[in-house]
Amino acid sequence: MANGVIKDVYRVALGQGACRSGETLATMLVRDIDGVEIVAVNNEGTLIALASADTDLYEDIVKAVVTAGFAPESVVATPFERLTERIPLTLAETVALEAPEPPRVPVRVPVETSLSQRVRIEVTDDYDPSDIVVAAGIPLEITFSEGSGCLATVVFEGLGIEADLTHGGAVVTIPALEPGVYPFSCGMHMVHGSITAE
Repeated sequence: MANGVIKDVYRVALGQGACRSGETLATMLVRDIDGVEIVAVNNEGTLIALASADTDLYEDIVKAVVTAGFAPESVVATPFERLTERIPLTLAETVALEAPEPPRVPVRVPVETSLSQRVRIEVTDDYDPSDIVVAAGIPLEITFSEGSGCLATVVFEGLGIEADLTHGGAVVTIPALEPGVYPFSCGMHMVHGSITAE
């Protein structure tokens, strides 16, 4: 897990509407701070950093989060010994301690006719659903809701398809696929999804 003994836990409330790419950048910048061992962002938009440094990393962590484009709503530092006295751990603490996330469940797209299958993907700070299973050999129509920021564009790199989602979303038509997995992502390659053709 870590190179050193964990001494402090830092929690930074990033605020509502945090973009996935912004969270990823904040995570990367905080992870690069000497003495930070583990970094995660939970579902409530709180960045959690476990540190082994003998010095206070409060200012370094705040600076990294601000550099990533956030105005932290709150920053709390707790000695790790106090954290470990409380059982069970909160969801945020469990995430920071690298408990496995529940696996994503792929959504199977119903085949409407021998000529079409359709699915709608909601774009928020992720794709919902993010992983879909389709019938090989039948064209696919994906309706994406509107996206903004890092999710303003969806890219199917292996298929040479790109769509702008900024003006009400877009309908992307995928030709009949051979069996296999076809990834897609936002324009910055921070948020990912996949199509599995069977």
